[in-house]
Amino acid sequence: MSWAQQSAKYSYSLGGEVFEGFILRHHEYLGHLIKGRPTGFEISLRQQTNGNNGWEANFGYPEIAYNLSYYDLKNDEQLGRIIALSAGMGFHLLGKPPFKSDLQFYFGMGLAYSTNPYNQDNNNLNNVISTPITYNGNVRLSYYQAIGRKIKLGAGIKLTHFSNGSIKLPNNGLNIITLNLMASYRIGNSSPDFKVALQEYELDKKVKYGAVFRLGFAESPPIGSGVKPVYGLALIAQKRVSLKSMLEVGLEGFANKSIQSEIENSFDEEVIGTDYRRIGVMFGHQLVVNRLTVVTQLGVYLYKPYFPKDRFYQRVGFAYYFTDNLFGSLTLKTHFAVAEVIEYGIGFRL
Repeated sequence: MSWAQQSAKYSYSLGGEVFEGFILRHHEYLGHLIKGRPTGFEISLRQQTNGNNGWEANFGYPEIAYNLSYYDLKNDEQLGRIIALSAGMGFHLLGKPPFKSDLQFYFGMGLAYSTNPYNQDNNNLNNVISTPITYNGNVRLSYYQAIGRKIKLGAGIKLTHFSNGSIKLPNNGLNIITLNLMASYRIGNSSPDFKVALQEYELDKKVKYGAVFRLGFAESPPIGSGVKPVYGLALIAQKRVSLKSMLEVGLEGFANKSIQSEIENSFDEEVIGTDYRRIGVMFGHQLVVNRLTVVTQLGVYLYKPYFPKDRFYQRVGFAYYFTDNLFGSLTLKTHFAVAEVIEYGIGFRL
């Protein structure tokens, strides 16, 4: 794929927002932790893409943001406070450059620090966050209106998720829905210079075959049993179907050593000796944003002796293609709302 266009300087802005919301009670054991409406603020550095790279124009010149966030959860005794660093991308849903009226969909990921995670001795009521460092995910829908040449004001609704991917228990996870008031100020005097990419490309739509090895770490009940490795190996087939989309299917094998430990420590005679390994088939989609892709997958277990009724699993995350044949990934494997493991993957395809 090749592109031809003139180069232009990116424009940057400083952003700020304040928010207030509520903790989503997605589990029956969270009620004792909710003692008020969380509040906080966020400051950000935002880069407005302009078509210097072909993918920027194809996705409507998205805005890239680097954020520092602060959350007061209104329960210092059990939940404490959270400071998060994240990065993400906002896609313009309406309008054209320079986006004076802008409906924007944003998603991002990062890491967060919790001031008061679970502790068996002095904070055993915190059953949502058990490690000081957690993963942080954000999804937001917002509307901005330009006020003059440099200032934009906006409002939006955001879903924020904190979880350690079950690397340590308890890990029910924390979900917060907030209403946000936002403002941004463009740095410098020049206006954004948007370029139209002259597209000269041929998509390779051949089916490519490969494999992915994934590694993660998780703890299973009882709390304190220790972190164990989680292995995964998948044979995959991928097919590019459009400029932005790639479909994939895979046959996967799983060896979750934390589940093996759970079975070995069980007192249930029907459970003792059960095979902890699993086999599944996966169907997925990757949203292609240059070398980075957004991964969404749905799988079904073909072989699952332990808890055999729970047949479906999901995977969301990102992959990055270092070359056309070699890629890495960071994904979250879940069973609906229950996270199983954060996976670090390396794969190839031919």
